[in-house]
Amino acid sequence: MAGLVNNLTARVEKLQGTAARLIMKLPPFSQRAIAKALGFNEEFSNLDPHLQIVVSARAFMDEGGLIGSNPEKSRRRFRKEMRSLIDKPTPVESVKDFEIPVNSTQIGVRHYTPKLTGRATTNDGKLPLLVFFHGGGFVVGDLDTHDEPCRLFCQQAQVHVLSINYRLAPEHPAPTAAEDCLEALKWAYEHAADLDIDPTKIAVGGDSAGGNLSAVVSQLAVGKPYAPAAQLLIYPCVDLKNQFPSHLAYGKGLFLNQSDMDNAKSSYVTSGKLTLSDPLVSPLFGNLTGLPPALLITAELDALRDEGEMYAVKMREAGSHCIAHRIEHQGHGFINITSINRQALAATQQIAHDFRALLDGRLDR
Repeated sequence: MAGLVNNLTARVEKLQGTAARLIMKLPPFSQRAIAKALGFNEEFSNLDPHLQIVVSARAFMDEGGLIGSNPEKSRRRFRKEMRSLIDKPTPVESVKDFEIPVNSTQIGVRHYTPKLTGRATTNDGKLPLLVFFHGGGFVVGDLDTHDEPCRLFCQQAQVHVLSINYRLAPEHPAPTAAEDCLEALKWAYEHAADLDIDPTKIAVGGDSAGGNLSAVVSQLAVGKPYAPAAQLLIYPCVDLKNQFPSHLAYGKGLFLNQSDMDNAKSSYVTSGKLTLSDPLVSPLFGNLTGLPPALLITAELDALRDEGEMYAVKMREAGSHCIAHRIEHQGHGFINITSINRQALAATQQIAHDFRALLDGRLDR
């Protein structure tokens, strides 16, 4: 009986993604009409019409926020939602799961190797590596929830990707995640030969909380042999202390709610050892001098938009190179919906191409 229930559950989850892909084929005016019938908030009319339906359907089904009061329940819900979206995973040459030592424990990692398409390698025939930190408000997310984005970056940027399953809050509050990620970067540098990558082109990157961790790690590694060659900061949260206009404008009724941000903050900074303005949790307050070049991505209808764009400004003011791109008509989390939304897919593919160009010194705008 348990097997039957699990099979039926999996089929229902799969149908959600299938329905979203079918709706994507409708013309925009039909998508807007469906969204309106579902009660879509016209205040967000700039949102991709297809995503207007997705947002309205989630509200109709009362899917709840990303991070609730029960961490394990939130993790299960997020994993379920991500599973429901995937059709056919983006192909790469190989995927290998294993564990690495960090801070007297072991954490899981996943190594993606790209299928070569003729793009020039960097050093002795070796390709760069992106050490990737997943998003999820420091509370949810894992190697599986961000498997598809990692595959896309691997394929489109022609880079190896090492995805890091850092320890989550509230069981492991700040600065545990940042320390795990820093140790993972050091491990990658020390094991470049084993990973078959160019040790001079090891970058860090991540989305949302993962963008935060990438920024923190980059600051901590300045001047070290393992300092990253570049940063990929995708709609990062960089200031846990202050409120920005985009928090008010887009913090309710879209993909990331104010309640999610509040729950993430209280879960991550609970020990009393760190304040909300400590650079270990809010990199906007850190030393932005001498940082590796960054490609910083924000989304038009995202609560985290303003703080991300402020980080780009502050990096430039400190003399660090930062290229900032805002993705129009998208909201928070768009790299996770590439399987159902063609605009999110196109944006993520372009981000991958631009990031490889940044690594190769070919991106200056």
